[in-house]
Amino acid sequence: MRCSHPAAAITDRAVHALEGDTVRYAWRGACTSCRHGVVGVTSVPAGLAPEHVSLLLANELKSYLSQVAAQHA
Repeated sequence: MRCSHPAAAITDRAVHALEGDTVRYAWRGACTSCRHGVVGVTSVPAGLAPEHVSLLLANELKSYLSQVAAQHA
């Protein structure tokens, strides 16, 4: 049986580029259950609080993992 990726966490992130009013973050994350790893790049508005950036990146990771889980269900 495949993992349903019930929870995930960002393990590393760094500013990839500054583009006017946006910041592109390169990030790595993983399912906290099976440790399936994901890398990505996400653009967010400049000036967001670090907690908000963390939440946006975590939501993107969870969205990706839920799509992967649905494809393998």
